[in-house]
Amino acid sequence: MLARTKAALAPHADASTGISDLIADLEATIGRIKLTPVPWPVPVYLALIGHGHGTSVAAAVSHKGLLDQVATFCRSQWSEINDRRDPAGLDDSLVVRDYFNRHPEDQLVSRMDWIEPDIGYDPERLEIGNYLALSSRHISWPTTLTIDEWMRREPSDRPVSIADTHYGWLICTIPSSFGDRSAIPDDLTDTLSFAQEKGCDYLILDRDASTTDRLPCFEW
Repeated sequence: MLARTKAALAPHADASTGISDLIADLEATIGRIKLTPVPWPVPVYLALIGHGHGTSVAAAVSHKGLLDQVATFCRSQWSEINDRRDPAGLDDSLVVRDYFNRHPEDQLVSRMDWIEPDIGYDPERLEIGNYLALSSRHISWPTTLTIDEWMRREPSDRPVSIADTHYGWLICTIPSSFGDRSAIPDDLTDTLSFAQEKGCDYLILDRDASTTDRLPCFEW
């Protein structure tokens, strides 16, 4: 059906840019169908929970499934908010709302995103989703010291949105989230740009993650 639509539009390709763009989109879609068993993106619900021990990540294929995971975390930490109610008897949405309202030190960020189909093989086996996981060797030792200094500041005073994961850091790559760009070291800027080019909103720097020959590696 897509091929027939493309063929019908082809004689009119020069009539307008919109028709030409539509033909190109149809051609790309047909190519993806040929390459992958599931050629359409899949919705996924994501949550990042920042807490005293680092950052926890939750993912589900439905909002209800994500809410269940976040509520499980909140129930496990319920004693920290000095609420006498039994969280087991409260519904998930109430547990999540009251926990984060009464525990401002912990933060919840959630969103719905789309996972695009994998249309090719990456020989580096980079871990890619809504985030990109890269080895922390892609930043230099002086940059790690700079990050350690950032972590002692209030989150709003940091030039990037960053959280400690115990084995590394989780950093938002969205340019609008950056503060003073001149304060971000060049090697970290390069890794953030690399993640942006991969379509990822978050970069995880982890000592056990993959390296890529498209970025410098540092020994430390």
